[in-house]
Amino acid sequence: MSDEFGKSGLYIDDLYTLRVIDPDVANDTNELKDECEQFTDSLAAFRHIIEQFVSIVENFATEVDEEKMRAIGIQNLLKTFSKQRESEQQQIQGEIIEKMVELDKLKIEYQYLQRIESEQQEMIDNFYQNQ
Repeated sequence: MSDEFGKSGLYIDDLYTLRVIDPDVANDTNELKDECEQFTDSLAAFRHIIEQFVSIVENFATEVDEEKMRAIGIQNLLKTFSKQRESEQQQIQGEIIEKMVELDKLKIEYQYLQRIESEQQEMIDNFYQNQ
């Protein structure tokens, strides 16, 4: 009799309940449904993990960009200090050259004054000797 029901698309399960679907197919369908729900849950967990990973990577990228900008700022500051030091060095070298020129002038003037002093001293000595 169950074969007759089977031909007409009706089935009787283990509990002697009349079914429209073959009980084996129904069991397979329920197992597939459970597996699909597990897969969906696993996929949702995977999505959550991926979202956390993306968030961490984005935060890391933000930190890297901030450090990169900070490093560029420090590099520019160092370049500025270097240029400023070069400028100060050139200024000091210019002042040294000016002082050297002034020293040479003063040496020449000192020699001139020594010569005048020696001539005057000679004149004084001559004057005392002639008296």
